Amino acid sequence: MTITSFSFAGYVLLVLALYYALPRRPQNILLLVASYTFYLTWSWWYALVLAILTLANFALAGRIRAGGTPRRAALWAGVGINLAALAVFKYEDFFVPDLLARLDTWGVESGAGGLSVLLPVGMSFYIVAVISYLIDVYRKQVAPATDLVDFALYMAYFPKLLSGPIERARDFLPRLAAPRVVDNDQLARSFTLIVLGAVRKLVLADTLTLMLPRGVFANPDQFGAPQLIGYLLIYALALYNDFAGYTNIVRGVSGLFGIELAANFATPYFSRNLTEFWNRWHITLSHWLRDYIYFPTSRALLRRNPSRTNVPNLLLPPMLTMLASGLWHGPGWSMLLWGALHGVYLVGERLLALWRPAGPPQHQPRWRQTLAMLFVVTLVVLAWVPFRTPDVPRALEYWQGMLDFSDLRRPTVRVFVVILPALWLDWVQYRRGDELVFLRWPRLAQAALLALAILALFLTSQVDTGAPFVYQGF
Repeated sequence: MTITSFSFAGYVLLVLALYYALPRRPQNILLLVASYTFYLTWSWWYALVLAILTLANFALAGRIRAGGTPRRAALWAGVGINLAALAVFKYEDFFVPDLLARLDTWGVESGAGGLSVLLPVGMSFYIVAVISYLIDVYRKQVAPATDLVDFALYMAYFPKLLSGPIERARDFLPRLAAPRVVDNDQLARSFTLIVLGAVRKLVLADTLTLMLPRGVFANPDQFGAPQLIGYLLIYALALYNDFAGYTNIVRGVSGLFGIELAANFATPYFSRNLTEFWNRWHITLSHWLRDYIYFPTSRALLRRNPSRTNVPNLLLPPMLTMLASGLWHGPGWSMLLWGALHGVYLVGERLLALWRPAGPPQHQPRWRQTLAMLFVVTLVVLAWVPFRTPDVPRALEYWQGMLDFSDLRRPTVRVFVVILPALWLDWVQYRRGDELVFLRWPRLAQAALLALAILALFLTSQVDTGAPFVYQGF
């Protein structure tokens, strides 16, 4: 059951009808049952793995809280178990090829969109979330959950289960314990997020994806430089609108239950430096990497040498953080190359700031901010090449092809019919610094925009792309 299907919409309406008739405690039980039911529509195997890891982490958090020498051992055991589970499932093609065939005969099916047989969809997201929970319990930043239902719901909550956002337990668990009120303002915000998300995913992302020729990233030698550049830009916009669309939809759905989920995107292609980009792109993962890899590594190095010119501190934290991000996204040297590129970008930015401090970007002249945006988006888009190509040789071939203008074929001009609305949507949100800026518009303008969105959704629904959300593959 995908979240853009009519069956999912009907499922949400059914759960909502039962939800509003219950007090808070039974509401959480209902949401837990609904979450596992939703996950079972994907695979019983996925639900079984999630249940086992939920029970294990619930018990380990209690051991961490117990105090004494076992605290650190319990923490390392918890982090090790979760990382080992993710590594085994995510790299199963390398580790257990024979087991895959046996599981297939037992009825464990592949996920939608060509996902691996063993890797439960959403596992990459809930594993990093629960690791942050164990670390926060160890640091005494959050008390371990004493209610198994609430903790299991934190792990399995169906709006965020497939692809996040990656919620921290210290933020999410209190929301489950607090009274939840869904008033007219909340309904308006939630509905707006759902419509924006559906437009981003079904109208923009899926349409742009259809414009990408089959094999452009696998066989870049068959395309000219203008085509390779154009299709890379199309992919960059499609990837962004796909994931941002997913996040908007699930945040809107969760808002209908009175539970706020974290924002994951904030017009990232308008960033003026790479640090700002990572504070605007996949925000919950970026902040997780910052808080649990970058900051601890930097603090450890600064304890040895607090100088701002400490070379290891300038190099290691950003490189380790971005290499970890590459590994999180998937196995293979191409993902490591993508992470390494962004690590180099961040190192270069830090070195440049030492040599020539520029001050906050918002205080710079407008022309400099514009040039900085163009420079940042160029670096980011170039790095999408190894993110999308199947291996490093193909990535190098793609970059090389972008410099060969002997073939001047270009993408069809029809792409601008989709690119321009995509850019306009981001520009309106960026200019006002408000993702829900449309709620501030006059009623007539809101009605016209809603009618246009519904028309666009209807027209695109006549073309069945069958495209899964990209980040369900991670």
